[in-house]
Amino acid sequence: MEKKIKRDKQPSVKLPLIDGASSDGRRTILDTDPHFYSLIDGRPIRPNKSILKYKQDIRNIALKRTVCGFLTDEILRIDREIETERKKYETASKHFDEYQYSFDKFLAHDNNKTIAIMRKSDNLSKDLTKQVEEHKAANYEYATLKSKLQYIEETLQIMVSFQFFLYNAAPIMWRETVPTPVDKAEILESDSNIFSKIDINAVKLRLSQLAQPCLYFETPIQLLNVFNTLEKQNLNYLLVTEELNAEKQQFLMSVQRLKILMDMELNFIQQKIKEIDDIIKCNVSRELELKDAFYKLLNKNIKYLVSSKTTLQIFNYVEFAFEKIIAPNETNLSSLEMMYCLEREFNNIMIDLTAFDLNDVKVIEKEIYSEGVSQIIKAKLANKLLKNVDKLNKRMKSAYEPSKRPLKN
Repeated sequence: MEKKIKRDKQPSVKLPLIDGASSDGRRTILDTDPHFYSLIDGRPIRPNKSILKYKQDIRNIALKRTVCGFLTDEILRIDREIETERKKYETASKHFDEYQYSFDKFLAHDNNKTIAIMRKSDNLSKDLTKQVEEHKAANYEYATLKSKLQYIEETLQIMVSFQFFLYNAAPIMWRETVPTPVDKAEILESDSNIFSKIDINAVKLRLSQLAQPCLYFETPIQLLNVFNTLEKQNLNYLLVTEELNAEKQQFLMSVQRLKILMDMELNFIQQKIKEIDDIIKCNVSRELELKDAFYKLLNKNIKYLVSSKTTLQIFNYVEFAFEKIIAPNETNLSSLEMMYCLEREFNNIMIDLTAFDLNDVKVIEKEIYSEGVSQIIKAKLANKLLKNVDKLNKRMKSAYEPSKRPLKN
């Protein structure tokens, strides 16, 4: 309120009144641009004063209009497809009418031929039906005959089995005088198809191969006598079996005792095997310990004695002395053998030196020592010179090689 009062108190420019304006301060718009209301045509009137709500309504209207445009495009596309399908249908209908007219014309032209062919087909169908009926009747008769023949075969099989039984029941002396009958006779081949063809010649051949039956028994009483005899024999066999059962029981008891002894022996052997296995395991562990100790000696002491730098130097020194004093080592003697030879040579030389004057020997020793010292000095100088030459070679080689430092731009 204070700001409003201050703003009213500020000085302002007062313009003169418009011509025709009322003196009481009220103003009205008399002339309006005709394009003014066209700018807001179609826009919703805001029921409230929220600008955010107004913007949201404007966005929704634009979205609805876009969706309406998409739907209109889709409706137009569907209308065009319907028009295209209608044209295709009219074309197909026109072609169908043409084909129907040509077919009717062809059918009217070949009607007589078609009627003749259909009559001929009916006649052939009647003939075929008649032949099928005759074939069914023939097949029924054929199946009936084959069933009767199979029944006869089964009966023959039963009779052959009876013959074989009577043959086995006959005495052995009589069986040796007659041929052995067959225990199975087949005159038909086994086939699940009842309408399969029967080989008549094969059936006749199999029937002709069957021997004439030879029977020892002529009446059933003879069979009863044989069965009585067999019953007595079976009774005798039972008595003998009882005696054998007693012997069998004794044998089984002996086997049981033998089994107990064998078990005891087996347990003893298993115990010994276990003890031997323990000894073997102990020996194996001892072997591993000795092997480890051997490899330790091999890798440390023996390796040092055989292939160390000191050993190689001693071998070189001994070989050099051996070749200088005795002879070249062409036989590849070991250092120990060469030492033995040098020792023997040294003993021989010492024995020879006892024959010379002691003063002369001392003078010669001094000369030899001085010569050895001069050779050692020369060797040191040569070694130093060799090192200097190696350094010079390395430096010359590095001088010819490109520099490893990055070049500065």
